[in-house]
Amino acid sequence: MVGALLLVLCLDEWFAPWFPVWFVLALIVMGSASLELVALLGETTIKPSGNTVFAGVITLVFANWAPHVTSHFLSTAAHGEFLGGYDPLGPVNDLGWPLLAFVAVVMGAFVVQSLQRQKPGETIAKIAGSIFAVAYLGLLGSFMIQLRWFHGAYHGILPLAFLVATSKGADTGAYTVGRIAGRHKLWPRISPNKTIEGAFGGLLFGVGAALITAVVARYLLHAPTLGWTAAAGFGVIVSSAAQFGDLMESMIKRECARKDASAAVPGFGGVLDVIDSLLFAAPVAFAYWLAFGP
Repeated sequence: MVGALLLVLCLDEWFAPWFPVWFVLALIVMGSASLELVALLGETTIKPSGNTVFAGVITLVFANWAPHVTSHFLSTAAHGEFLGGYDPLGPVNDLGWPLLAFVAVVMGAFVVQSLQRQKPGETIAKIAGSIFAVAYLGLLGSFMIQLRWFHGAYHGILPLAFLVATSKGADTGAYTVGRIAGRHKLWPRISPNKTIEGAFGGLLFGVGAALITAVVARYLLHAPTLGWTAAAGFGVIVSSAAQFGDLMESMIKRECARKDASAAVPGFGGVLDVIDSLLFAAPVAFAYWLAFGP
């Protein structure tokens, strides 16, 4: 899956800065994950509105493309292309679009659920559940989507490669080391199978994946990339965030008395089970690359 993702990103370079393949992939992944999350939360007391969550998440996906599309039709670009230079805070400015879209979704959820209100005790819970689902997937997912437009060689492929390699390296390390040497439970009330030893393994694998990505970028692609210290720091911080993301999705599943979000991805569970670590790791990676990226 990682190889397929990198292939998609490389092919999409032909269409920069529109990235239509990345757009379609985001729609499929985020839309599928929203349906899984609604099904999960339907087992709880909040029971979010499936239509509101799906429409809200898809709206945020569209909003992530809005600044990059409109910049080609306006005299002032978000990244400063038409002002004679690159604005280093451009990525932060671009997040204003999905934030405004989220505000619209929140307001819309109130209106729609008020119109559908039938009896006391259900409407507020449904609004809260719907807003939570859109925030969890749409807002956190926006950071992953926006990494594609970071300034530099190959646009945002490098920060995305660092994010995916580090997060999935952490997932792999936590699983592998946990199965081989796991003895002490990490957080049994949230995820009974995860261990402290596995968490350290995830940290080591995450740092290793970040350093390997830096080697590939530096010596094979000859692209400006993170220095060795910065790459190691990226590995530590982002792999830690990725493991928290995995734990938090486990908490959601335990609340819903489910082992997997769905059976959509054989061997992994659901789409949500694949991207759970990325949802927490992406905002951290975004901020780290903004501060220390080349």
